[in-house]
Amino acid sequence: MRFLVTGATGFIGSHMAELILARGWEAVCPVRNPSALRNLKGIPASIIAIEDLDAEISNKGPFDYVIHLAGATRAADYRGYRRTNVERTQELLEKFANSECRASLKRFVLVSSQAATGPSTDDGACRTESDPLCPVSLYGRSKAEAEEVALRYKDRLPITIIRPPTVFGPRDTDVLGVFKCAAYRLAPCIAGPDRLVSIIYVEDLAEGILAAAFSPASEGEIYFLANPKPVVWREFALEVARVMGKRAMAVPVPLFAMKLLAFAGDIAGKARGVPPLFRTEKLEEMRQIAWVCSPEKAFTDLGWKPRFPLAEAIKKTAEWYKANGWL
Repeated sequence: MRFLVTGATGFIGSHMAELILARGWEAVCPVRNPSALRNLKGIPASIIAIEDLDAEISNKGPFDYVIHLAGATRAADYRGYRRTNVERTQELLEKFANSECRASLKRFVLVSSQAATGPSTDDGACRTESDPLCPVSLYGRSKAEAEEVALRYKDRLPITIIRPPTVFGPRDTDVLGVFKCAAYRLAPCIAGPDRLVSIIYVEDLAEGILAAAFSPASEGEIYFLANPKPVVWREFALEVARVMGKRAMAVPVPLFAMKLLAFAGDIAGKARGVPPLFRTEKLEEMRQIAWVCSPEKAFTDLGWKPRFPLAEAIKKTAEWYKANGWL
């Protein structure tokens, strides 16, 4: 089977390509920047320039599955998010909807984000796939718009949409900070009420995406892929330290201090032309009381459940960070 995996140079995409190849299938990975292949080191995927995708389809035959992971998690404004997350998604959908290989395409999986739905209500109730979309960030808004675009193609293409929550694992840089703090016996968190979040280990997510691609029940559907039990972020940070053999102390950071740091991030981003991880937009997501979603629909329709207990997933992640000099 031939898979097209966009965004394969990224954290989740590299694990997706790795899993596909481990199953004995072909993973074709179009890239925009051929120098940004760090995450694909040692992974024997077929790397092509994004400009050569049409030729790849025409000369080497159709794809059986498309896993569309490419996207922007940081941008200076909504125009930047929209260009990458919405317009390029539509361009890819249009390419397959109008190509000769349309009939042989078994599934087009758009990997969206929990950010498209927005946070849970103040009581921490689980969001479900049927809830209205209420994003609180520009990133989430762009992902919601990308979903709307994809669903407009479901009469022409076999569409499935996946919404991951917080994802962690080897090669991730966003949650890396939690592991670095744990190495110093610190577990920083926002002061005030506990923040409750759904979470998933990247290998479990990749397997869930494949399960969704293969399931007849998933065509035209949307799924949250998450661990069945959400975590309190403070407790997750403390658990990271515990698994790493450290006895950490929770360090509540006042919200006003977080706002000052986020504002400094905004200024630095404008000066450098590259938005940092921590900025006002990111803080708006982090300050929410709960980001909790229900994976029950995926459990029922896909026959999928996460394989790795949280402590084991944390251990595997920490070991990779240490082996690769990230910790």
